[in-house]
Amino acid sequence: MLGGMRLTTLALFALIAAPVGAAPSAKDYTELPPGRYSVELQGMMSTVCARAIAAQWATIPEVEKAAVDFDKGLAMLTIRIDKTLKVSVLRKALKQAERTANLGATYELRDIHYLPDL
Repeated sequence: MLGGMRLTTLALFALIAAPVGAAPSAKDYTELPPGRYSVELQGMMSTVCARAIAAQWATIPEVEKAAVDFDKGLAMLTIRIDKTLKVSVLRKALKQAERTANLGATYELRDIHYLPDL
């Protein structure tokens, strides 16, 4: 429990320490502590791309749930309560999804936003 609190505190500190009005971008994150995130994606060509990304991200052990909306260019990720996910793992899985979709698309993470529980 203490370790989880520490991660949450660090995540909140990172968000608070960001300049006012500036949301953290994908390059500002190196790890995602437990919680829900909105991930902006670029480069999807069709719903085939969205399905390939969601399926690939769902195989990552730290990911509890992954859904991708092609029309909005957004993914919703839920990181397991007892895990922390490295953003580099998401990027690597995106490359695998590119090969799986086989459409010649190149996917890119744009912005990552923590979604606090309401």
